[in-house]
Amino acid sequence: MKTLFRILTLLALLICFASCGDDNEVTVETELNVNYANIAGTWYLSEWNGEQMNDSRYYYITLNRKEVDGKRTYEIYTNYNSAFSQHITGIFNLDNDEDWGYLIGGTYDHQLSTDNAWEHSYVITNLFHESMVWKAKNNPEEMRIYTRCNEVPEDIIKGTRSIK
Repeated sequence: MKTLFRILTLLALLICFASCGDDNEVTVETELNVNYANIAGTWYLSEWNGEQMNDSRYYYITLNRKEVDGKRTYEIYTNYNSAFSQHITGIFNLDNDEDWGYLIGGTYDHQLSTDNAWEHSYVITNLFHESMVWKAKNNPEEMRIYTRCNEVPEDIIKGTRSIK
């Protein structure tokens, strides 16, 4: 009987220890390699130069990883420089610079006042599945934090979202 009691006690202790997991375990997300596949998708500009973006001002960018005629395209929906939603398209590329790391740059499909190139090339850092940071190569104060989202909201695509 003593042996049976010891076995049952030992079994109960084993079950107790096995069921006690550490709920306070911290999982560290692994930083992703910067490449076309990992940056592809739709991103929301959640912070610009330390200022949180709100719902009345928005900037969405969709980066397409697949090449069309040797070029990778993007689409931007923003009202940052306008009271109305703007749809901006163009091409982008990634370059691995020996000194800077991975740079993203691009051109707009339409001509701006000077040329159609982006104002800055951006160093991509802290790329995770849900977020990434862009820092302007030639302006260290220009920093953007993007948060991944499923899609651009329909009211923005239609241009019917009003300023709050």
